Amino acid sequence: MSSSRLELLDKVLTEQIIGVVREESVEAAEAVADAYATNGIRIVEITLTTPDAFELIAKLAERYGELGVTLAAGTVRSTNDAAAARRAGAQVIVSPHTDVRVIEYATENDLLCVAGASTPTEIVRAWEAGCDVVKVYPALHLGGPEYIRTIRGPIRDVPMLAGGPVSLDMIENYLDAGCVAVNLGGSLAVPDLVQTQQWEEIGRRALLAASIIKSRRDLAEADSYVH
Repeated sequence: MSSSRLELLDKVLTEQIIGVVREESVEAAEAVADAYATNGIRIVEITLTTPDAFELIAKLAERYGELGVTLAAGTVRSTNDAAAARRAGAQVIVSPHTDVRVIEYATENDLLCVAGASTPTEIVRAWEAGCDVVKVYPALHLGGPEYIRTIRGPIRDVPMLAGGPVSLDMIENYLDAGCVAVNLGGSLAVPDLVQTQQWEEIGRRALLAASIIKSRRDLAEADSYVH
């Protein structure tokens, strides 16, 4: 089930979590993606560094598309990658950097485009190039939520996503600092848990992350109702 860019952006703003799958084997990647999709993560990103990434995107799009899970392709560095991801069923294109040609390809094909940037100059350039959301990456190493809060002072009109690593206990800090969403990967699919195939525990962490967002949403709705 395909959505328009506007609908996809609305979904990111509502869900506020993109679950990132970056594993060394296709088996582990599929198990992690299943753990996300069945435990409340509605946007699942398969990075193209994952073996057989396009086949996996196609399989997951077929498995979960009707259940309202949107597939994203991560680490997209060329228009060829973007085209292959689109053919596989990805509706969101995520890059670690800003490539104008990738952004143009995404917008022409009604795909949501998330471009990576670090400095204020890069963030503004990515936005002006036409991406829908700027992934501030790597957020933690740039200064975390305080960095976001500081650059949100002069740059208020650009939707920013906190690029990983983002720990579970920092989700709210990033959202409070002004991010519209966060990337969660290693804090859900903790390497030790993947190695020991503890898919249920990864699912539990995904459920916890989703519940943090739901609690915030419920609180905001209750607050607006009171006012």
